[in-house]
Amino acid sequence: MTPVSAVQITGCSGAGKTTIAEELARQGLTSIDADEDPLLARSVDAAGNMVEEPAAPDFDWLSRHSWAWDPVRLDELIMGALPATLYVCGGADNELELAGRFSHVFLLEIDEPTMLARLDERREYHDWGRIGDTREYLRRKLPELQNRLRASGAICIDARQPVDQIVAAILCRTLTPRTARGADTAERRHGGTAAHGLSAVQHQESGCCRQASPGG
Repeated sequence: MTPVSAVQITGCSGAGKTTIAEELARQGLTSIDADEDPLLARSVDAAGNMVEEPAAPDFDWLSRHSWAWDPVRLDELIMGALPATLYVCGGADNELELAGRFSHVFLLEIDEPTMLARLDERREYHDWGRIGDTREYLRRKLPELQNRLRASGAICIDARQPVDQIVAAILCRTLTPRTARGADTAERRHGGTAAHGLSAVQHQESGCCRQASPGG
């Protein structure tokens, strides 16, 4: 079997994309937090020009700008990761235009109370949801974003679950036996253990795809 080259894990702010990127890396897989690459993810105006985000974006600014991925940079990252599968953890307003680059697109689904609570918890590294009109903007965007991704065929996972269960649901759909064994070996070298004490190979072979949330 030939391993896939790229997988996207998307969702609204607070869905847990950064946490999943960290856990995938811990398990020996190649993952990135898309928001941490300024050459990939950036604010742009209607013409596609990069712009600097104001300290407290209001609705007027937010309506005229978008968070977009640079297709050229995305291709560089995917090619640079080969032969490994690259797990791209993040979302962008133009993500549906780029969906063809991914073998799988996973949507981390959350409800509004969960999203707002998580936005309030992450004060040490992220201020979206607390500055300007971003909180109300995200509250309005959540259902529209999730509905759009569901309609596009994204695989839905209940992101209120423990992280190990979310990662297991992703890996059982994306790992081939060869890549699973490689990830398991890398994890053991780092002294880690796979979710629920199972190796990556065991996860793939145990029917864990049934753990995806309703809609998955």
